[in-house]
Amino acid sequence: MADIILDNIYLILLLPLWIFLIIMCGRFFAVYVNKRIIYTLTLLSSFLGILLCSVSLVKVRDTVEQSFQFIKINNFSIPVGLHIDKFSLIMALVLFLVSFLVQIFSIPYMKKEEKNYRFYALLNLFNFSMAGLLFSPNLFQMYAFWELVGIVSYLLIGFEYKKKEKSEASRRVLITNRIGDTALLGGIILTSYFMYNYAGNLSFTALAFEDMNAVSTLLYAYTSTPQFWIICLLFITGAAVKSAQFPFYTWLQDAMEAKLPVSALLHSATMVAAGVYLIIRLLPFFSMEVGIMRIIAALGVVTALICSILASVEIHPKKVLAYSTSANLGLMFLAVGILNIKAALILFIAHAFIKSMLFLCLGVNKDGCESYMGFITFVLGGLSLAGLIFSGLSAKEFLFTAVKHEAAFVVLFALISFLTAFYIMRISLVMVEDSKLCNKIDFFRFLPAALLFILNVMFYFFVRRRISYELDIPFWSAFVGWAAVYFLYTKKWLTKVSETPKLLERFYNNILTKIYAKTADICNFIDVKILGNYKPVKVCARGGVFLVNLVETYIMNKAVTFTAKTVEKFSELDSKAQKRNVQVYNAYAFILAAIIISCVIITYTIVLSQLS
Repeated sequence: MADIILDNIYLILLLPLWIFLIIMCGRFFAVYVNKRIIYTLTLLSSFLGILLCSVSLVKVRDTVEQSFQFIKINNFSIPVGLHIDKFSLIMALVLFLVSFLVQIFSIPYMKKEEKNYRFYALLNLFNFSMAGLLFSPNLFQMYAFWELVGIVSYLLIGFEYKKKEKSEASRRVLITNRIGDTALLGGIILTSYFMYNYAGNLSFTALAFEDMNAVSTLLYAYTSTPQFWIICLLFITGAAVKSAQFPFYTWLQDAMEAKLPVSALLHSATMVAAGVYLIIRLLPFFSMEVGIMRIIAALGVVTALICSILASVEIHPKKVLAYSTSANLGLMFLAVGILNIKAALILFIAHAFIKSMLFLCLGVNKDGCESYMGFITFVLGGLSLAGLIFSGLSAKEFLFTAVKHEAAFVVLFALISFLTAFYIMRISLVMVEDSKLCNKIDFFRFLPAALLFILNVMFYFFVRRRISYELDIPFWSAFVGWAAVYFLYTKKWLTKVSETPKLLERFYNNILTKIYAKTADICNFIDVKILGNYKPVKVCARGGVFLVNLVETYIMNKAVTFTAKTVEKFSELDSKAQKRNVQVYNAYAFILAAIIISCVIITYTIVLSQLS
């Protein structure tokens, strides 16, 4: 059974793609597709992904690669396929686990939505694109799926595109992510350029992950220090934008306009985790320079601190969770920056289970929980996110063991832990004050959150048996944060802060806007006052206009007229030919056949004479 699964591991990509095509082609050709069939196929694709990843994770010992040549230009070739190792399998397993449970939640959630078939088709396409990103054998294929992930997330966020605010939010998300995509593409092209020109082995130009150690060493040897830093910073920028790190975290707030299942999916183990995945994959590059590793760690700490502060004064539950996502991804960047990959993976898995559970506990038509069971589950997930219980506790304490020897990191980590407990407990109490909880519960909507809570507990015991840690500053800081929230709640001071501070908002909306306006004015002045009145520029412009007019009048228009008249003449001849009788048609056919045979004989004779 295990061998069969390993031999057909490519189904992990093909099955979601097939189901996407089945759903969309069925609707395109107006073929009725039963909703239950769509639900079953969608759940089946995620379940098969869980099965394939689980068995492969147990059986695979070394890297397994299945690839074939896709593009070849002279000596430059790019293969495509699958690159399977423990790291990619862990990420993909969490992806399919969360996707499976989110899809179960979305069935009752989306049952009254129009055209929900498109929603499930996009979910399958999203799984395909994320799996393709995780199992890419080289940076070129990874970039292609990186772009596909961005496009599909844009479509999911803007699912209700007829609503102006949701359409605009999806466009802002897409445009912001284009910054990171462009930076990543620039890093890939520059690295491949240096490998093509200076590396002795041209196979390195494909930037395969199995050759990444050799590629990073050669790049470091053949580039100057500024060049190497620029390439690394381009990669870091691409990862920072995708993972919503400072100062690009604002797009994650716009993504909150999406449907609740989409938010749970994007914020847990999928799109936002792609940046962390890229950083870990390219660690051989960054570890060449200690300063670059410090930049990654500092970027993570700054993001975690700023987003935790913003979450502490926000009252919209989904926005609080969005800030929390950026903050926890910042801690993952910190873990990678100090070369503690195990801590980053543990935090990634714990955050995926906790954050998706918190989203699924929220209500459908209001910003808060609808039932007592949902609220209790949300509070338990919040305690875990704060590092007080279960997998969140293990992840935070294990990461802290790697940084507790540096005083600055200790202080910052303690402050972040305090703020995490503060904002998650604060929003829990704000929700319970503003909401009317009921005893009724929708079993199928509550089931995914309950299963995610069970996974959270199971992962805690799994980690507890394999790593050693002890309760330290993060736990007690989070406990103090919880106590502070309770004290403010008893004094009825908790809801006095009603909106986000305007400092960063003013920076983005006013300062950057003014800078952009001044830059536009300067460019307009140069264009109109300087270049527009400069005689050589005017002469060149007039010459260009005259040349274009000449080409359009005497070449393009004449060519179009000649083509039209030629077609008209042929039409007249064809019309005359069709007015004859059958004998004339036979004569035409005989003449045409004779011409073709004559041409073939002549060509054959010429070829034989040339060969002889």
